[in-house]
Amino acid sequence: MTKRLKIAVIFGGRSVEHEISVISALQLILAIDPDKYDVTPVYIAPDGRWYTGTELLERSFYRGVPGALSKLQEVTLLPKPNVGGLLKLGGSLASAARALACDSSIIPIDLFLPVFHGQYGEDGCIQGLFELANMPYTGSNVPSSAITMNKYLCKMYLKIHDIPVLPALPIAREDAIKDIAGITEWITIQEGFTKFPLFVKPCNLGSSIGVTRVAAKEDLAGALAKVFKYDTMALVEPCVSEIMEINVSIRDHEGAQASVVEIPVSQSGVLSYEEKYLRDGGKKSGPSQGMASLTRVIDPPDLDADLRDRVIELGKRAFSILGCSGVARLDFIVDLATGALYFNELNAFPGSCSFYLWVRSKPRILYTQLIDDMIETALKTYATNASLNRDIGLQALK
Repeated sequence: MTKRLKIAVIFGGRSVEHEISVISALQLILAIDPDKYDVTPVYIAPDGRWYTGTELLERSFYRGVPGALSKLQEVTLLPKPNVGGLLKLGGSLASAARALACDSSIIPIDLFLPVFHGQYGEDGCIQGLFELANMPYTGSNVPSSAITMNKYLCKMYLKIHDIPVLPALPIAREDAIKDIAGITEWITIQEGFTKFPLFVKPCNLGSSIGVTRVAAKEDLAGALAKVFKYDTMALVEPCVSEIMEINVSIRDHEGAQASVVEIPVSQSGVLSYEEKYLRDGGKKSGPSQGMASLTRVIDPPDLDADLRDRVIELGKRAFSILGCSGVARLDFIVDLATGALYFNELNAFPGSCSFYLWVRSKPRILYTQLIDDMIETALKTYATNASLNRDIGLQALK
């Protein structure tokens, strides 16, 4: 019998999207092939401490956090190459470090599968730790994760590569604090921003947290203040009044592949956190299915074929230009008044896995197979990087 790979599914984290990460991780663990993989759940609590234990596999466990964390084993990943897994913590960090000499203090891990939403998980931070520890991991590398997490940098990077994007104004929190009246006045005189409504959103968050559709100039300050509760940078964008959103998922298994496209449907005109995650997942209606529960039209038969092909073409190009790996969902906007197509944003795994799109694709790909392919790609990438010569010996210090 083939030895099962030891996979650490790591989730939670220090982000306002913490609970969405938990939901995504539990979905993934249910889908992963238990005959191929020995899963170790690793939960990062809101205070940044790491834990593992079978209790993490039960949704009901999280209702007792933080008190219930005492039932778990605290662990950490050292930024030291070739430790081979997670270090169990007990007592002081010094005593835990001394325990490295003991095999029983290490939980062996072959590969990390990060399932984060938001900062400290999608933005390159955790990927940097995996690199320092010399551990294989799924998804994009450090620079790709950092760029795609920052909506403004992502847009500007794609713009210089001739991917069409809507105008965007980045507003720093410290500048707004110094002169909010001056900032709001400046916004409204910039080309493309003289007419309302406008959208104000966090630059580094997802899940529609902190997003406001601003109808008048006097509402700008409040919308910026809302963003600055969660992020140090706000993004102001023009509102396309006659809008259609089209999303596509791209993966890089044996070359770039595209799923079918989808048209998400909003009841309010802007997809809110509640519409994305609570519409069919509140306490009364059972466990949230995350983005899969959103009202959407998948592979719409009446969508113009040229438009669909253009979305897929731009999606593949953007995925490649940004250096993404694994799976990503790319969101586009169509201005129905002009027919113009714009890249809107990229959603990195896990929110982007969009397994519901791949199920409808040809050939049909189930979530379990998507996970297999991401792991296979990650191991190939790790092997390629490991083959590089990183030691040329001491020369300048001689």
